[in-house]
Amino acid sequence: MKRLKKTVVLLLILTVMTVTASISAFAADVVNPNITAGCVISPGETKKAVLFLQNQDQTNHSYKLSAAGLANNYEMYFSVGGSPVDSVMLQPGSKTEFDLNISVKGTPAQNEDGITVKAVREDGMEEKMNLSIQISKEYAVSMNSMMNQIDILSGKSGEMTFSITNTGVRDLTALKIEPELPYKWFATQDSNTGIQLKPGETGTVKLKLDVPASQAAGNFTAKFSAVSNETKSEQISVPVTVKTSSGIAYWMAGILILIVGFTLFQFKRHGRR
Repeated sequence: MKRLKKTVVLLLILTVMTVTASISAFAADVVNPNITAGCVISPGETKKAVLFLQNQDQTNHSYKLSAAGLANNYEMYFSVGGSPVDSVMLQPGSKTEFDLNISVKGTPAQNEDGITVKAVREDGMEEKMNLSIQISKEYAVSMNSMMNQIDILSGKSGEMTFSITNTGVRDLTALKIEPELPYKWFATQDSNTGIQLKPGETGTVKLKLDVPASQAAGNFTAKFSAVSNETKSEQISVPVTVKTSSGIAYWMAGILILIVGFTLFQFKRHGRR
């Protein structure tokens, strides 16, 4: 009982981030690492696990949070109120809520996997819980850019085309491109309603990328994902080179000066014939 009073109780409630459905709640005492909770997730999809951490000791404690997958590659981070965190501070007897955000990266190596969630106190005391992961391939989508890179003048726009494939076994609806762009950049798609794809089908989506006139010349990265009503693809990156019209004008003026200078040099050297 004494050890139990000093232990951290981790309650894990998994919620499916959809409008219409949710999973049942799971709870376990992290002292027993064999007690597991389950999560079903599709590649490209993000699931949120809501965790409650309670300090049952008689003194303040800081807890370092970590999570690691076994076989598959996951992108995971803890957050409180939407802001990323990697540790929490608790007073005696207090309890706090935080989220573990989970998404599968790349092609899963196994359909059944696990994640170990740990809470480590500043004094080295470690508790953990095992979370079982089931990879669902009912809904899955992949995407590629038709261009390896794109050049755009500041204040102008460029067109990009993306290839989207339904790699799952069920229909995908309202497929669109979700951009992640530098500050003040803007993207417009050719279809407001998105496209529909049956299993195995591939479609294309065009997107107009607008760069503000205030954008300085340089090399940037634009990121894109394919998003449907059911799932989301892995994010891809496309290099974007921004050039300024003034820079091009200076370049052309420099070429013209070189041509004139070369002509005068030849004229002086050979004289008028």
